[in-house]
Amino acid sequence: MLPANKQHFKKAALWGVGMSAILAAGSLLKFPPLVAASILTGAAISVFNIYSIITLVEALAGAAMSDRRVKKAAKMLSVVVHLVKFLILLAILYLLVVYKLTNLLGLAFGFTVVVVANVFAGVSALKTGGKGEAG
Repeated sequence: MLPANKQHFKKAALWGVGMSAILAAGSLLKFPPLVAASILTGAAISVFNIYSIITLVEALAGAAMSDRRVKKAAKMLSVVVHLVKFLILLAILYLLVVYKLTNLLGLAFGFTVVVVANVFAGVSALKTGGKGEAG
């Protein structure tokens, strides 16, 4: 992973997981523990998804710099690997929902919190011009 992407991912993951943990702890006051677990599960899935997207984009960008035959094969391999990851993610979500091991609203909240944290990490990096990412 490129250093800038690694710093951005680390910042987004820390903010997202931190906010999700606070949200999960707050939900324990009013809702059953399944909701808190669902929020944390949604956050974990979202962090994995962001990591997967970053690696896919970096692989495709690296493939664009190579010669023509390698470029085609690398693009296909990257897309197939990402598709397999996506299908595994969908299967996990399907099993969680079918066997009622998760709360859908909690899962959505956890997922959304990490996505919003990712946006805020990107906006803060734009404001600082890419400097100060190590915090």
